[in-house]
Amino acid sequence: MMILFSKIQKLIEENQKIIILRHKDADLDAYGSQFGLYYALKANYPQKEIYAVGDTNTLNKFQPLDIIDESLYKQSLVFILDTVAKQMLEGNLYEQAKTLVLIDHHQNDPDIQYDEYYRDTNSSSCAEMVAYYLLETNKEIPQNSAAALYSGIVSDTGRFLYKSVSSRTFEIAGKLLDKGIDIQSIYSGMYSEPLRMKRLKAIFFSTVEYTKNGLAYRKNDLNFLKEHHVDTSSVSRGMVNQMSGIDEVNIWANFTFDEKTNKILCELRSKSIPIVDIAKKYGGGGHLLACGCSVLTWEETDRIIRDLDQLLEEIK
Repeated sequence: MMILFSKIQKLIEENQKIIILRHKDADLDAYGSQFGLYYALKANYPQKEIYAVGDTNTLNKFQPLDIIDESLYKQSLVFILDTVAKQMLEGNLYEQAKTLVLIDHHQNDPDIQYDEYYRDTNSSSCAEMVAYYLLETNKEIPQNSAAALYSGIVSDTGRFLYKSVSSRTFEIAGKLLDKGIDIQSIYSGMYSEPLRMKRLKAIFFSTVEYTKNGLAYRKNDLNFLKEHHVDTSSVSRGMVNQMSGIDEVNIWANFTFDEKTNKILCELRSKSIPIVDIAKKYGGGGHLLACGCSVLTWEETDRIIRDLDQLLEEIK
C-alpha cells in the first residue's frame, strides 16, 4: 500500500491544480471523504488550486461546491471518491483529466479509465480510506478535515454497527477525535431532523409491504414526493433503514422515483445474506449487504423484488 501512497503523493506534488469529485446524489461518506481530502490538501498545500466539485443536497453541511471552468480538467489531477462506476457520476468531464485517481471501497470493478486506483473493499468507508492515507503519509489533518472524515465513517458504519467495522476503523476514529472535533455537534447534525420528517417516516413505515419470506419493500413514486414536499435523496437513502431492525425482515429495499433523471433509485439492504450480485444484475453494485442500482420502470423494480424474495426462499 505504501508504494501506491507514494505514487499518489508524487502526483499531488507534481500538479498545481487538483479537482476532487465523488458520486452524484451523495451520501455522507461521499461528502465526508470529499471534504476531508479537500480540507487536508488545502492545509498541506496552500499554494495549490484545489476544488471540490459536484451536485449538492441536504446532507452537505460543509460548504458550497466549487463551480469551475471545464478547461481546468485538462490541467488537473482529478480524484474520484466513493465510486468507480460511470453511471454514478455527474457528467463525464473527468474523462478530460490530465491524471485520474480512483479511491473506493465498493465491490464493483471500475468501468472508468484511471491512472491510479486505491481500492480497499475491507474498509468501512471511503472516509476511512482517505483518513488512512493522510495518516500514513504524515499529512496535517486540520479540524474541519477530521470532522468531515469522522462524519463519513460514522455514517457508513451506522454508528459503528456494521460488519465492515474493524479495529483499524476505531483506531482511525480515535486519531480523528484527537484533532479536537466536537462529536456531540457532529451527531446532532447527523441525526436531528424536523418534526415533519419524523411524521413522514411514520407514514412511510406504515405503508411498507412484506413478503412471506422476510422481504420488506416500499415504492415511492412522484406523487408521494410531491404530496409530502420531500426530495428524492431524503426518501431514497434517508428512509431505507426505516425497515431495518425487524426480527422478521432479513432483506429490505426502497425504490424512489428521481424526477431529475426519470429513473427509479433502488436501495437494497440485508442483515447477513449477500445481495450485491442482484444489484449488479441491474447495472448497480456496492457492498455485499448494502448496495443499489437505478432502473427505468416500476416493472423492473418488481423483478428486483422477485429476485430478492427468491434468494430468501432458496436459503430457507
